[in-house]
Amino acid sequence: MSYLVLARKWRPQTFTDLVGQEHVAQTLRNAITQGRIAHAFLFTGARGVGKTTIARIMARSLNCLNRTDATPDPCLECAACREIALGTDPDVQEIDGASNNGVDDVRKLQETLPYRPQRDRYKVVIIDEVHMLSAGAWNALLKTLEEPPPHVKFIFATTEVHKVLQTILSRVQRYDFRLIPTAKIRERIAHILRAEGFRFDDAAVSLVAREAAGSLRDALSLLDQVIAGVQGEITGAAAAKLLGVADRKVLYDLARAMLHGDAATALRTFDAIATEGYDLPNVAKGLLSVLRDLVVARAVSDPTDLLDLADEERAEVVALAKTADPIDLERLFVAWSKTTEDVARAREPRWVMEMAAVRLSHRPALLPVDELMNRLVDLERRLSSGGAAPPPSGGGGGGGGGGGGARPGGAAPPAPATPRAPVQGAPASPAGPPAKFTAPRLPEAPRAQAEPTPMARSSAAPAVVSQPQAEGVSWLDQRRAKSPDAKPAPLVKPAEPMAPPPPPEPDVDTSMAPAVMDVWKSVVGAVEGSLVPVLKGAVPLEVTGAAVRIAIDDRDSFFKRKLATPEAQEVIAEAASRIFGVRPTVTLVQGTLPDGSLSIARLEENLRNEERRRREEALRANPLVLAVCEVLGGDVQRVRLDGDPV
Repeated sequence: MSYLVLARKWRPQTFTDLVGQEHVAQTLRNAITQGRIAHAFLFTGARGVGKTTIARIMARSLNCLNRTDATPDPCLECAACREIALGTDPDVQEIDGASNNGVDDVRKLQETLPYRPQRDRYKVVIIDEVHMLSAGAWNALLKTLEEPPPHVKFIFATTEVHKVLQTILSRVQRYDFRLIPTAKIRERIAHILRAEGFRFDDAAVSLVAREAAGSLRDALSLLDQVIAGVQGEITGAAAAKLLGVADRKVLYDLARAMLHGDAATALRTFDAIATEGYDLPNVAKGLLSVLRDLVVARAVSDPTDLLDLADEERAEVVALAKTADPIDLERLFVAWSKTTEDVARAREPRWVMEMAAVRLSHRPALLPVDELMNRLVDLERRLSSGGAAPPPSGGGGGGGGGGGGARPGGAAPPAPATPRAPVQGAPASPAGPPAKFTAPRLPEAPRAQAEPTPMARSSAAPAVVSQPQAEGVSWLDQRRAKSPDAKPAPLVKPAEPMAPPPPPEPDVDTSMAPAVMDVWKSVVGAVEGSLVPVLKGAVPLEVTGAAVRIAIDDRDSFFKRKLATPEAQEVIAEAASRIFGVRPTVTLVQGTLPDGSLSIARLEENLRNEERRRREEALRANPLVLAVCEVLGGDVQRVRLDGDPV
């Protein structure tokens, strides 16, 4: 007998067995118990969360021969339950929408619907991946779906509900399936492992549950892979090595090294990770999740319900978080989130991660704003009272000022600097206080028509002062000018810049763009691929079920090359047909558009500018910023937000 994978062997058979979709199961149970069963259902959600499984349970429950109104769950023992589970029930059809998506397939289905079921109560039609049906197939099914025979029930399942026509969505009951929480996936995996007789530890179960990312089917597929590759007890280290992800202990070591400023340990850990062949972008995301857990553990007194971790890992996270400052942890998380994005795009992700770890390990300490404000207030008090400000820490020797007299305000003079060794051949300095230092005056440049002053001989070479290169003077002229007999070369006066030509007068009327912008957004939203940014830059003139007219400027060669093709216009027509239910004609108008013509791209840019203006005003009105400006007697000249270039 062939091996049956865990995802099929442990597939739920009743509403009670479902994990993570209790809101859907309870609603369907109530509908069956109350006799309020709709004629069409749409199940939508991510992969592996139970859409097709609940559709089959629903079909069994509707047609179970032993079911009563008080017990909506199927019995799993009658002929109907067994045949539906095997896929041999003649009254329950499960259709793959990806391979049966044409008009002819829908017509063949419609020919069988008027006939009564052979044995069951209902004819149940389950269409999986229903978003793959063509527009013609949807239109052919539309009337039947709105008023089907009383003995027919439709159940649709899809992962991309945005591709389903609005006319279809208005005729079905929609149920949104959620991602399954990691804790529930972990409980289900542990239950299956115990039932199968395997020995395991909590680290392995937690690792598989996290890698499933909310999909129970993915979790069981990963568990099958781990079981096949492990001899004996299933441990977290063995599961991490088989799945190509970093062990949680390694991630904790990395976080600890960055927190405590140990760059050497971080680099050695990255070297071990790269040697083992782990997926580095996955390691970066795993470390980001660890930093998130540390922030939560530091911010909440009892983070048990917020940390989806095993008890041992939760205790380690809490202990590590207590050794760090909350603001410092937030700072690490924000910096590493940017590193995670860079790693996903980098050619050498290891180098990016290593340099980020070194930079974060050597991060300077943060000073509280209150302390900085106190320093500013103290500085202002000293200046107003005539006292001198304290010298900056670590400062070098400064020029000017007497070395020996008393300082204003009664401040003690600084300690004398270590005397330099006397230069060979120079007379020794007499004992006593050093002479007052006077800065030497630089010689003035000789005036025109003046006689050259003979320079005193000196053992030191004269400093070479680089003169700025005059505009329009070639390197050959400069070299000739250095010759003592050369005459100064005349500077070439740059030519006056030409005034730009006036902009051309617009010849396309775009006044209707605001009225049709909402409909045009819906059409663009139904388009996928690289054509979307181009369509966002086009100006809509008319968007109806009969015609779609968009305008582009003749000066935008890129837009002309992208949109003036039959393929692009076919994509626009196909997207519009999904919105209106009919296929319009597409017309591309080319000409000179008025400045400021309305497009989706311009709307998005205006929203970004408005949001930036609002954030800048909020920052300028911040009480701390106003206090600093008042103390320093200044004003905010420029606001740099997150993401702005430095």
